Amino acid sequence: MQRLLLIVAVCLLSGCLTAPPKEAAKPTLMPRAQSYRDLTHLPESKGKLFVSVYNIQDETGQFKPYPASNFSTAVPQSATSMLVTALKDSRWFIPLERQGLQNLLNERKIIRAAQENGTVAENNRRPLESLMAANVMVEGSIIGYESNVKSGGVGARYFGIGGETQYQLDQIAVNLRVVNVSTGEVLSSVNTSKTILSYEVQAGVFRFVDYQRLLEGEIGYTTNEPVMMCLMSAIETGVIYLVNDGINRGLWDLQNPQDINHPVLAKYREMSVPPES
Repeated sequence: MQRLLLIVAVCLLSGCLTAPPKEAAKPTLMPRAQSYRDLTHLPESKGKLFVSVYNIQDETGQFKPYPASNFSTAVPQSATSMLVTALKDSRWFIPLERQGLQNLLNERKIIRAAQENGTVAENNRRPLESLMAANVMVEGSIIGYESNVKSGGVGARYFGIGGETQYQLDQIAVNLRVVNVSTGEVLSSVNTSKTILSYEVQAGVFRFVDYQRLLEGEIGYTTNEPVMMCLMSAIETGVIYLVNDGINRGLWDLQNPQDINHPVLAKYREMSVPPES
């Protein structure tokens, strides 16, 4: 009986064992979700719009739970950079630098001063062009971060040998809106959300194999979906919805009108229809 317990325990633990990495992963491009592939496969637009993005604020008021930090936020503060990247990768918009606008203006002052003094470098001898003005602005914010939206698990143990699995779903929500620079009118506004999955798998044995001998072993692993990836996916999805909504409202046009039934546009058009109650 003791040998049987040992064999079962070894098989149970070795089956769940995952060898730890021997070295850190090499730098690589950030992995992207299905939303990025959809974003980069949108049909061509009739003309690209100059767009400015100033600041996407975190309005959740959520901080990382104690004892991690009472001052670190629960969501990344890089949503503005993510949105600029998503707008550019969509090939529907030409983002203009606004987040670092003061730095850009300082560089232009340095070039002008050098041109006036006659000490300008060869690469800056041409007169500076005027900065481009945006046709539209994209404003928005992270409007929600809810932890433990759904949780659950399953487990079993027999004679001190068993395992369990637990999972937890969090949710992040983003608002994006397109504003007409000339009139200040909000042309389009969308809310998108993305769930964040975390799960834990454990297996162990706890068994007296003799009067004074106790066999105990435990192994497991935990996987947490990066909040940064979920935020980026929600923003990319929001940009696709903005493009789709603008086409339906006649705010911008497709280069080929027949692309109105493009698979990506049709997919998100169906997803935008609220389910029947």
